[in-house]
Amino acid sequence: LRADAPRAFDLVIEASGAGGGFALALDLVRPRGAIVLKSTFHGATEINAARLVVNEVSVIGSRCGRFAPALDLLERNAVDVDSLISDEYPLVDGFRAMERAAAPGMLKVLLRP
Repeated sequence: LRADAPRAFDLVIEASGAGGGFALALDLVRPRGAIVLKSTFHGATEINAARLVVNEVSVIGSRCGRFAPALDLLERNAVDVDSLISDEYPLVDGFRAMERAAAPGMLKVLLRP
């Protein structure tokens, strides 16, 4: 992605938990875009604050919710998760799936390997 689309995205979600994830996200986000950190890396991470400030990039942290109650609901079939999936696509049709996910009324679009 980096070579094909540097600084091309309005929003980048970093969910890999990898040490270089934030640096890659910063390479991909456009000026005045946003990076959402959805996972954590347990080591030290360098942040190029100058690039954040000069390019006016917003960084948003988002922690996971409580897993135990959610897993309990799923185990008891108390949540109809199938009804949350609006559409499904094979992984090779990922771009089409992303376009579909942006349509009004879509909840989740599932990619299958």
